[in-house]
Amino acid sequence: MDDPIYEKLSEATSIRGFITASVALFDDAVDSLINRVFRKTDFAVKSVVDSLFMTSGPLFDLAIRLKVLLGLGVIDHHVFEDLNAFIKFKEKLNNDEKEYRFFDPIVIEFMQGLHLQQDKTLLNFPEDKEDPDSLSYQIKMQRKEKLVRSCLMLTINEIYERLQVESPL
Repeated sequence: MDDPIYEKLSEATSIRGFITASVALFDDAVDSLINRVFRKTDFAVKSVVDSLFMTSGPLFDLAIRLKVLLGLGVIDHHVFEDLNAFIKFKEKLNNDEKEYRFFDPIVIEFMQGLHLQQDKTLLNFPEDKEDPDSLSYQIKMQRKEKLVRSCLMLTINEIYERLQVESPL
C-alpha cells in the first residue's frame, strides 16, 4: 500500500474523517489522471482544457470528472460506481450528526455494496449478546474496528491504483 495513502487514512480517528480523507485522496488521484489525459502542451488546447477543470469550470466537480473519465473509457464501471459510492457516503455522514463507529451497520452496508471490496464474508459479524462493559466485548469491538478499517484501506488502495493508469488518448 502506498505510504501517503496509509498515513493519511491512519490519521483519521472516526469513520467520517476516514471517508473524508478517502474522497480527498481520490480527488487528487482523479485530478492527476485528468492531467495525464487532457493537459496538453499546445497552448490553444491547454488554455481551453485548463479553463474547463479550474475551480469555476464546468468540469471541476469530482462526480462530473468521473463521468468524463468513464465516458472516455479511462476508468471502468466498477471504479466509477465505487468512487460515487464513497462520495455519496461522505455526504451522508456529513449530513448526519450521529458519530458512527467503523463496525456500525451503516458502514458495513456501505462496504458490502462496493464492487472492489474483495472478501465480503469478512464483514459478516455475529451479533454480540455480551455485556457491553465486559472486557471480552470491548476486545471484540476493537477487533471488528481493525478488520473493517483494514478492509476499507485495501479497497481504497485498489481504487487508487486503478486511477494510476496512463492516458489511453
